[in-house]
Amino acid sequence: MELLCIKVKKGRLNEAAGTFHTYVVLKVQNLKSTTIDRKGSQPCWEQDFMFEISADEKGFIIELRKKGLLWDSILGILWIPLANVEHATDEGPGDWWTLHSEVVKTGSEIHGTKTPTSHEILLDVYFALPFDIHEDLDCRGYHRRTPLLGTSHSRQDTLDSLSSVDGGLHMKEDTLRRNKDQADRSNFAKARWARAIQKI
Repeated sequence: MELLCIKVKKGRLNEAAGTFHTYVVLKVQNLKSTTIDRKGSQPCWEQDFMFEISADEKGFIIELRKKGLLWDSILGILWIPLANVEHATDEGPGDWWTLHSEVVKTGSEIHGTKTPTSHEILLDVYFALPFDIHEDLDCRGYHRRTPLLGTSHSRQDTLDSLSSVDGGLHMKEDTLRRNKDQADRSNFAKARWARAIQKI
């Protein structure tokens, strides 16, 4: 199990969407979480979410929705592969993601999105490093597993670059993967939640 941290920061929407109240939906495994709704073409949510996920998960869905009188509708959707999510000790500035209007599926399994919209969302997505690794280390750039096929970057390339920061870090990461002590993970999650609450 790993702790996936997602901070939904803000959005850049087209002018037509500026008259609506919008919110973000996160779908991770069988869980669904939502932000509060905000009005305007540059909504600011600044909300933290954490999910304990299994190692075999492939990705998760982000949806931007607008509130309606009778029902809500989707303005844009994004599928983020977990293979490209980095490990970090704390939140960073995040990245702007362009939302799409269509989902790419193989059977019932989602593996991407296509057809860009004019809406963007700022997200900081990372796997929390364990508390036994020094917090001063900047470990962004170390990926969870091999990136998507079609790229020239390999897991070995990632480990080689990581060794320049701390040669033993990937060995500590392997040790963590073998450690299935749920009590320690629960305590770590509670501590991160407390820090997130203090930032509000």
